[in-house]
Amino acid sequence: MTGRFGPLYITANFGAHVAFMPLLVLLLPRRVEAIAPDQPIILLSQLLLVGGLTASIANIVFGALSDRWLARFGNRRGPIAIGLAFLLGAYAYFAGAYTPGALFLAVILFQLSLNIMFAPLGALLADHIPDRRKGWIAGWLNMGLPLSGLVITGLGEFSASDAAWSFGFVALLIAATVIPLIIAWPRGLELLAKPVEAVVEAALSRRDFAFAWIARLCIQSGAAVILSYLYLYVDSVARNAAGFTADNASGGVALLSLLATIFSLAAGILAGRWSDHKGSRKHPLIFSALLAALAFGLLAWGSDWRVILAAYSLFTIALTAFLSVDSALVAQLVAGHPRRATFLGLMNLTNTLPAIIAPGLALFLASVQPGGDTLRLLLAFAAGGALIAALSVGAIRTIR
Repeated sequence: MTGRFGPLYITANFGAHVAFMPLLVLLLPRRVEAIAPDQPIILLSQLLLVGGLTASIANIVFGALSDRWLARFGNRRGPIAIGLAFLLGAYAYFAGAYTPGALFLAVILFQLSLNIMFAPLGALLADHIPDRRKGWIAGWLNMGLPLSGLVITGLGEFSASDAAWSFGFVALLIAATVIPLIIAWPRGLELLAKPVEAVVEAALSRRDFAFAWIARLCIQSGAAVILSYLYLYVDSVARNAAGFTADNASGGVALLSLLATIFSLAAGILAGRWSDHKGSRKHPLIFSALLAALAFGLLAWGSDWRVILAAYSLFTIALTAFLSVDSALVAQLVAGHPRRATFLGLMNLTNTLPAIIAPGLALFLASVQPGGDTLRLLLAFAAGGALIAALSVGAIRTIR
């Protein structure tokens, strides 16, 4: 790995997080509430379902296509550039989407475009980062999660309600962070490969791949619950909590995102570094999954704004740490396999299926218990899922 590739990759990965975090956490829910104020949770859930289905298929397809591109051209630079161009176009369309039908089309275009770029971008960790540094680099990569929270904070502070300019601002930030990797792609960048025997042996560890898949699915499903419905959670549950200080829901989301960023900024780096130094991926994964379960429980049953602030910060710390170490573990499992981006596409289902599971469960709970506290029930399910994730990680054998 050349010296400049790491910073370029980390910056571009931050841009990928900026592409979806502010949109899904703040911009889309605000737009939904603006055009469907009576039942925002229904329309938002339907949009998330469509987006999740689109992303689930798209990431596998475009991951496989990027493997073919790599085999032919020696790198994944082209698909990343193509995806970025389409993604900027999707954001331009989003800015003017003010009807339910337009929002459905915008979500589909966005998910297709994002995954054209995101699938090859995610495979670079397995392509170019040696095992001894995977945890460290994955920690920096997953700083994109809390750092993108700063973008949400800024948008929430400077724009209390839905505004077209906020979509344009996010698009410019995405371009500014991804374009440097495309333009300054290092020549002669080393492509890691394992001996044939190691590739065959890796194919025998599909049991561990399955347990890693289950663990990430459970954690990401919980994350999808709180991130997708954070604006509505603040607007309903949190605003009724004792000590709520924000003037509006956007301000509450901004404050949560800011505090979560401050407390979790180094979590991914430290967890990844710990897993590299100790040669153990499983222990930090189990610990962070248990922390996530605690955070979800506090969010589900908390009735004080200060508890909610602490719980959301703890959730972001746990999620950032888990995803950093888990990214290293999965990249280690598939490294050197000639179809590693395809396998990573299958693993990415753990990022996209939660976008189906969370709204699907929300719609089900809303239908069987009209007027009930759907959001608190969703968070209770998220807590249970995090406990299952800890058990699944413990069942992995080939990686410590």
